[in-house]
Amino acid sequence: MFVDTSALLALLDGDDVRHEGVRAAFAQRADDDLVTHGYVVAESLAVTRRRLGIGGVVALMDDVLPSIEVLPVDLELHAEAQRRYRAALPSGVSFVDRISLTLIEREEITMALVLDPDFARAGLEVLPGT
Repeated sequence: MFVDTSALLALLDGDDVRHEGVRAAFAQRADDDLVTHGYVVAESLAVTRRRLGIGGVVALMDDVLPSIEVLPVDLELHAEAQRRYRAALPSGVSFVDRISLTLIEREEITMALVLDPDFARAGLEVLPGT
């Protein structure tokens, strides 16, 4: 199951209205293979630091990320996602999400822990349910 920045942030932020749903979905899928990629990690660290401070970053690094396999973004994946991003600029899908969607397609992932509607529009089963 793919894990996106949006879900990681809601998981860490107890004040987020979506926190309980994400926490429950994360706990329900704790035995599944959870994956993400380095760009999601970088984005999550930056946004967590800005929104939740050092304590949030420490929780992300020490408590959450160790349970998620971080897949590499190789040159081929980056180039293909960049091509798709350029072709779909009007859609508003972020470059990190375009990397994610390209990786998901390549790895044949069918489920994502995500709050971003772009993933459901791409045909993935998303948790928590929308």
